[in-house]
Amino acid sequence: MALIKCSECGKEISDTAKECIHCGCPIIKKVVCSECNTEVDSTVKICPNCGNNLGTSLVKINIPKKINPRFIQIGVIVIGIIVVVITILKVTSSQSPKIKMSDVFTKAGCDNYYCELASDGSYIEVDTNPLDLDDFSSTTAFDMVKKLNKELGFNESLNSKMLKTRAVDGTLSDENDNVKVTWTYHPDKGLNVTYELKK
Repeated sequence: MALIKCSECGKEISDTAKECIHCGCPIIKKVVCSECNTEVDSTVKICPNCGNNLGTSLVKINIPKKINPRFIQIGVIVIGIIVVVITILKVTSSQSPKIKMSDVFTKAGCDNYYCELASDGSYIEVDTNPLDLDDFSSTTAFDMVKKLNKELGFNESLNSKMLKTRAVDGTLSDENDNVKVTWTYHPDKGLNVTYELKK
């Protein structure tokens, strides 16, 4: 019988003991493969790393079964950090991409006669009757409105709502994740539409 040191309390115990007689720490027998130095459980006959027969060429070591509480605390903290990072990444990836109104203005073929882009890029306004002519609304300007609706992620039903708007309806609105749109109609003023980026 040989004496070994308990890895938990450091006191000497028999190498045949199942637990430390001083601190009660359970002892798990481990062996090291003589070919590749892989540490494996003593009940394993073939090294899983190199395939060496462990029946005769073993170096015995003892490892405590008890886990240090600090490792558990560190593990919990690491898992918590991973969960937070994954949550942040999911939220970030699910958010809609940032829209640049200047790009939308160009893609929709807007011009400065019917359309106005805010200097800070926060909104676009469309006036289908800039001269306030009686019973007039430019089809060219409304085509720009339809293109803006599409570029800003609104479906075609919005076009229909805008076409059916009456003067008595007042100011109407719709919105999606990125943009709020408001519009009014008057026979003498035409259709006026404002697209505003949401903050």
